[in-house]
Parts: sequence; structure tokens; C-alpha cells
Amino acid sequence: MKSVSQKSATGPKRRLPLPFFGVDVNFCRNAQCAHFGVRPDPRDGRGLRLSAVNANFPRGKVGGTGDDKYFECGYCGQESVVKNNRAIVEEYTRLRRLQCFHGMGKSCPNADCLSHGKTVDKRPDLYWRTGRTKAGHQRYACKKCRSTFTIGHPARNHRRQSKNGQILKLLVHGTSLSKITEIADVAPRDVYRKIDFIYDRVREFTDRREGDLRDVDWERYGRRFATDSQTLTLNWPNRKKRASVSVQHLCTAHANSGFIVLGHLQFDPTGDMRQIEADMSANGDLAKDRCWRHHGRLWTASEFKKYLDDITAGVEIDPEILADVDLGLQLPHVGGLVRQDIQQFAHALMLRRMVSRSESRFFFVQDGDAGLSKAFLAAFAPEVAVGRVDVATVSFAKYEFNDAREALYAQGRRDLRNDLNLTAHQLNSLPEFVLNEEIDREIVKRLAGRPIGSPFDWPYHTKSEPSRAVDLKTDRPELSTERCARLMRLATLRSVDSYFHKIRSNVRPASRPVSTPSANGRTWDRHFLYKPEMLVKIIEIYRFHHNWMGSRDTKRTPAMKLGLAKGKVYERDLFGE
Repeated sequence: MKSVSQKSATGPKRRLPLPFFGVDVNFCRNAQCAHFGVRPDPRDGRGLRLSAVNANFPRGKVGGTGDDKYFECGYCGQESVVKNNRAIVEEYTRLRRLQCFHGMGKSCPNADCLSHGKTVDKRPDLYWRTGRTKAGHQRYACKKCRSTFTIGHPARNHRRQSKNGQILKLLVHGTSLSKITEIADVAPRDVYRKIDFIYDRVREFTDRREGDLRDVDWERYGRRFATDSQTLTLNWPNRKKRASVSVQHLCTAHANSGFIVLGHLQFDPTGDMRQIEADMSANGDLAKDRCWRHHGRLWTASEFKKYLDDITAGVEIDPEILADVDLGLQLPHVGGLVRQDIQQFAHALMLRRMVSRSESRFFFVQDGDAGLSKAFLAAFAPEVAVGRVDVATVSFAKYEFNDAREALYAQGRRDLRNDLNLTAHQLNSLPEFVLNEEIDREIVKRLAGRPIGSPFDWPYHTKSEPSRAVDLKTDRPELSTERCARLMRLATLRSVDSYFHKIRSNVRPASRPVSTPSANGRTWDRHFLYKPEMLVKIIEIYRFHHNWMGSRDTKRTPAMKLGLAKGKVYERDLFGE
């Protein structure tokens, strides 16, 4: 038998990663381009003699190495970083699992049983009823392994049930964990146990009442969303150094109701950066560009160590002069940091799933992060192509002092009065919908002659977003000037920024770090968390409290405004007490 030549036996090489479970985000992400959303030819092409006749896909160019590998569109020339499709799907799958609560207390307790994790509510055919306890709680037996378990109210085994509500209130009203132990008169270990319990109840409640919001009537309650990220801080100590590590908290808010539909922290408690690096060394991942790696979702241990070394360069502290820290609240670190770009793409895919059943036209507004807007354009590419989704980025003077904001706001109101030829009293007396129509007419005049895709400076300053500039990423020739003007007016991040302000004010571990002269510029706070998993849980607990419970002065919670609830949720509804 003749041997086959190496040239004929070798298949065409790929220059772009394979799709993973149908997800492929590597194409031109410029919505004004004719090739937007069209997947380019993945073949390398060298030695294949490709021509215009047999090339069925736009070619473009792939260049760069490592983290900077890019695809350059052959039509518009815009570059897009090549992403790891596998990593995006893995992160999306993890976020989907977080959204679903399996309720281990309501399923077979035997971890080796096939019914483990399959709850009574969803699979009643797997269990028998076996009577009740003395307290009247229903008992069940697994049909496969005969294991028994009881279903009652979640806090039935708690000796001090009143502490659950007290700790929840303290947690969402700016109290640190160390202070909670003093006020509630519980040990630090019990505080962590209570937080775990509250977190499980929150996940169970939101899974049952909130789900993935796919059945919400968006036409009735509004089709605008705002997405932004804030930087939260964790204490990450070792023997000789103390580092304040930054993690991103990425949130999407429903603009009309203020409901936080998604909130994700850049951290996976189940990840193991050391094990991932060992696996990458074994399978040759470290020598590959990131988009080709089998492990492309989390940081490696070496990358994280380099990051710590960079932020603590030249800082060596004698342990005897370290600031006092409550050792009872220091817990060992586990888990891994998620790559920010992978988190953004997975977040956008999660949001697409939530609105996928609706045929409405949606508007998504993001912070001026180029990577975030490209993630949304890639996730919603089919909808953007047919005009069902618009995407815009907003930038404004975030760090202006309050006096400067007041001055700009006053100037914006004067300009608006002059343009509309109204007095201050007349302007303030106009109904909101009438004022919006008048503003839209003025913006239509200003948009005349503006090049398609160019940023637009909003002429009327607001106090929350002074010097606002809007970049409509989905601007196109067929978009009417009237609709473009309306989108420019509606492009705001107020809903999500307001939530971030509440997070800073009401969650003590999320407050901004403070640098003191004695710390030589370093930021370190004894109230920041040493166990990143705790921050994940506290942030989710606060999201639930914001959406469903509110404060004493709240008349209508965001869940009520979105049609998910008829009234406020109270502690008894959450804990079953």
C-alpha cells in the first residue's frame, strides 16, 4: 500500500477558532459594515490557492499573537479581538447554573443517587410521600435508593430564627461583618452560616418567582436596559504583603423600573487557578494564543501572582506593625478570577436569552467600554442586522464635583429654555411627555448633516450625567432622524449608576477603599472581605433586597414596577417563619 503524501493528508489549517455549541463571536463587530455578523472564511488559506471564485466567505485578515490576536475586516478595515468561543460558552453555562436553584434540601440527599439534585417540585414521580414529622412537615422517600428527607420551612432547624431577619437588615444597611457579630451577638462562624442560609433562600426565591424573565411583557413595561460595571475591592493577603485586589461587578438594569436583571461578579468560587495552570502545562495550552486554549476562561496562578507583584511592588511590611485585623473573620482564599472580556460576552448572551421570546425592539446602553459594546453587538448580531436591537455607549464627566455639576445643570436648563423660547416657569410646568417631544424636535435639527456613526454631544447637561456624549453603535442610513433623536435622549445609565451608588452606600465591603499617608499610598480596609465567595453572596443578597423588598420608604419596588409582584416581599415570605 502506497503511503499518502504529507501535503495531501494534511487538512486545511484554521485561522479562527471553531464554534462551540453553536456560539461563534469572531466576525466583524462594526454594525455599520456590510459584513457585520457575517462569519469570515475560517481557513488559513496559505497553500490553498483561494480565489474570488471559490471563496464563499469574506476573507479579511487575522494577525497578532497571544492576547492581541485580531481579525481585520476586509470591507471596513475595523479590527476585532479574536475571542475564545469555548470559554464564553463555559462562563455562560456557569451563569445559567447560578440562576437556577436546584434545592438540594428538596431532593434525594444521597449524592451517589441518580435522583440527587432533582427536586420534588420538578420531578415528583421520583419520590414517595412517607407521612409527616411531629411538627407536621412532609417527609419523602426516594424511589431509587430509599433515602428519606423532610420538606418544611427553611428555618425549621434554626434555634434563633429571629437572627435571620436581623442579620439580613444589618447586611444591606452598611454594617460590616465584624459589627454584625457584635450587634446580633453571634459568633463570626455563625454570621457566615447565616449569610449562606440567606443566600440559598434568595436563590430559591428568585428561581421560583423571577426565573429568567422570559415571560415579561416588555412592550408594556419598557424595552430599555443599561449596563455598566463598578470596581469592588477584596483584601488578598499573604505572609509579607497585603494587596487590595480589584474585581469587576457587571450589572444590567431595566431602565424604566430600575430592576437589576443581571448582576455578575468577576469571580468563580469553584475555580482553581493552580490546577488550571497545571492542566495547561500538561496539554500545551500555555504555548497557544488565548483564543485557541482549552482553558481560556479564568486567570492562571502565574498571571494572578504577577498582578499581585505589580500592585505590591516594593512594599514589604513587618508583620508586627500590621494594622489590627479580626482574625476570626479571615478565611482562606479559594476560587479564580474570570477574564473580564469573557464575562462581558457571557453576560450579553444571558441578557439575549431573557428577551429572546419577544419580537419587540430593544435598546441597550452601555458605559463607554469598547469591549462591552462589542460583546453586545456580537451577542445580538442577528437582531441588530434586522433592526430589532439598538446599541449605544455613553460617556460623561463622572468625576466632576457637585458644584461643577450644579453649574453645568443650570447652564443646560438655560440653553433648553432659550432653544424652546420658554420661561423657567413655563419649562417647569410642561408635562414630561410634552417636554420630551419638544427636546426631540430640537435634537432633530442638530442631527442634520451629522455623519453616520459619529458621536453626539448631548447639548442639555443633567446633574447625573454632565457633558454626556452618545455613540450610537447601530446607527445606519435607514434609521430615521426622528428615531435617532429619541435614542439619543433615551441613552442614559442613570438606572444602573443609581444602583451602584446604593451598593457603595449600603454594602460595607463594597465601599470605596481609602488611602492614608501612613499607608504609603496603599489601600487596605479591615472591613473588606478575605473570602471572595462571601462578596458574591452578599452582592446577590443585596440585588434581591433592592428588587423585591426595598426600604421602609419604598412604595413600589422594582419587581412591582416590572409586574413580577403585587406587593413588597417581607422576611416571612423569604424565610418561611
